[in-house]
Amino acid sequence: MRHHTIRTRGVVALAAAASGAALVLAAAAPASAQDQPLTTENHRPNSAPLTGGDAAYEYAPTIIAENGVYRMWYCAQDPQGAVPGDDILYAESPSLDGPFTAPGGGDPLIVFEGRGDGSFDGQHTCDPSVVKVDGTYYMYYGAAVNDGVTTIGVARSSDGLSWERMVDQPIITPANQQDTGNDYGAGQPSAVYLDGKFYLIFTDTTGAGALASNGAGQFAWRSADPTFATGTEVFTADGWQPISPENSRAFSVANAFSADWQYSDELESFVIAHNNDAGRTTLTFLGTENLAEHPWAPVTIDGVWVEGPGIASTPDKHAVDDGAAECGRVPVDVVHASRADGVPPQDLVHKGIDLVAPIDCETPTPTPTPTDEPTDEPTDEPTDEPTDEPTDEPTDEPTDEPTDEPTDEPSESPTAEPTTDPTPSPSPTSDDDLPDTGAGSTGLLVALGAALMAGAALLYRYRRGTVA
Repeated sequence: MRHHTIRTRGVVALAAAASGAALVLAAAAPASAQDQPLTTENHRPNSAPLTGGDAAYEYAPTIIAENGVYRMWYCAQDPQGAVPGDDILYAESPSLDGPFTAPGGGDPLIVFEGRGDGSFDGQHTCDPSVVKVDGTYYMYYGAAVNDGVTTIGVARSSDGLSWERMVDQPIITPANQQDTGNDYGAGQPSAVYLDGKFYLIFTDTTGAGALASNGAGQFAWRSADPTFATGTEVFTADGWQPISPENSRAFSVANAFSADWQYSDELESFVIAHNNDAGRTTLTFLGTENLAEHPWAPVTIDGVWVEGPGIASTPDKHAVDDGAAECGRVPVDVVHASRADGVPPQDLVHKGIDLVAPIDCETPTPTPTPTDEPTDEPTDEPTDEPTDEPTDEPTDEPTDEPTDEPTDEPSESPTAEPTTDPTPSPSPTSDDDLPDTGAGSTGLLVALGAALMAGAALLYRYRRGTVA
């Protein structure tokens, strides 16, 4: 069919041209000073084919890891379909190495296909990209009718299996801004959800920013509206700008066909997986806000490919964490078609690699924040109140009153008389003559007590007027 002839010519047969174009673009644009090298480890070679069944044209998968299962939607032509053409199939597996089957086992399921009428997606639905936001799955897909040019539609689902179209018209159509010799049109969408917005890259072989020799290129849009009908911004040479007919396809963020992307929170960059060289998949890294910046140098994953790939991601299309949560380590696993040999793209396989970035993870987290509140409050209140009140009252009153009365009155008169007594009171300095042990001090204490009692008796008599 003409639709697939275009796809094969535009993607597979032009791969060599795209590879040459990548070299031209690299020479024309100076490398960013931010291109930091990444170390690669734990290479995972091509697995065995992942799916069974009789479907042909197995390619362009999208994979999300959810609740311990890898869920995959991909394009194929299933003879069980109601409408001849491209269908979107679903399969799942607990392992990326498969096998991928229908839920509970069996051949993959057809979950979305053409309507069988003259609408924009009446015959072909392909190149799915699935992202989950707030419990709803959104699927962006390429569509065509009567083997015509490709456009992009969007559907939604509550479970990823039963889908409804959100609009009856395509959300993106070819710009028709130049003739690159490739009349494929606008398709191959890939979506990421980040900071409340849907980010979408897609191919448009007729866009002003597409490579003139073959139509390769990826254009980036973003919007909080999943249909991109409102609030859409486009990435341009001047950064993100409100969409207009002039800038909608003016700047290509990656020289590629059939690309998929995700966002890596650890690397703080978008990761685009695309195929420019035979026998390997290229990973290109784009800045979070400025897609023209490349914070990390490109990396390649060896392994024969034909078309694709799709990157295994979280439901919102972010990078999957490594199992050990090792700082700076980001596993990248892709699935793509691996066999052509005279037949349509087929035999989906898995391969992968670990990226290790020189990231400083020693920055301490602000742990004192929760400690400040409870420490200040309880310490001030209980310490100030009970200490001041009870100490002042009992100490001042009893000390001043009893000391003043008995000391002031008798000190002048009665003291002179008992002083002439032949038994003098111990001098305050006589402690120096006391022995170090406590044995000799007992008699002195007894004598002192007797003297005090005699003094008290005299004082009593004096107060009662019995002493002259």
